[in-house]
Amino acid sequence: MLATDYDGTIATRGKIPDNVEKALLQAKENGFLIAIVTGRGFDDLLRVCPQVKIFDLIITENGALLYFPNQDKIELLASKPPIEFIAQLMHHSIPFHQNTILATVRRRFVEKVNALIDEFQFPLHIICHKDYGLILPTGINKAKGLEKALLHLNITKNQVIAVGDAENDLDFFDFCGFKVAVGNAEDAVKAKADWIAIKEEGEGMVEFIREYLLV
Repeated sequence: MLATDYDGTIATRGKIPDNVEKALLQAKENGFLIAIVTGRGFDDLLRVCPQVKIFDLIITENGALLYFPNQDKIELLASKPPIEFIAQLMHHSIPFHQNTILATVRRRFVEKVNALIDEFQFPLHIICHKDYGLILPTGINKAKGLEKALLHLNITKNQVIAVGDAENDLDFFDFCGFKVAVGNAEDAVKAKADWIAIKEEGEGMVEFIREYLLV
């Protein structure tokens, strides 16, 4: 399986370019399952990505929601944050966005939100991702979502190639058998990678598929 992050990895400004889609389909034609593993909200991904049906598996909300496009099947791996937590965010005037499960805040509020989680012992944790803090139920991350999804498929984690660019991909990298960083990836991601693209974003994925994966 070729399992890739979305934004900054195969998507530029939220869209998958035509040449990247063609390269992914080339990998699929050569026997690879293809998957998206993203921190985006489920509804948001469906809005920006008309190519969802070409993928065998989609993991959204940073591991909290699985979607199998061929079956149009959704599996939730957790619940929304407790209403008491949402009330605390509102009480402290912390702006947030609630997805199906994942809640997000701007990164400048992460320290304050972590303090609320600790004070009230909410069963939540925060994963930082670029300008945002991703608020998830304890134990949920990209690796956990992929681990659960693989139970539905006839492959092991060692057969999964992870492709990513940002710090929320680190647990995902640790889980998979082979790791690829696109050229724009953060240093911590490149440090864990088995192969690093020269080119950035989707062009880096095309580079990997054509110069390494299918050679």
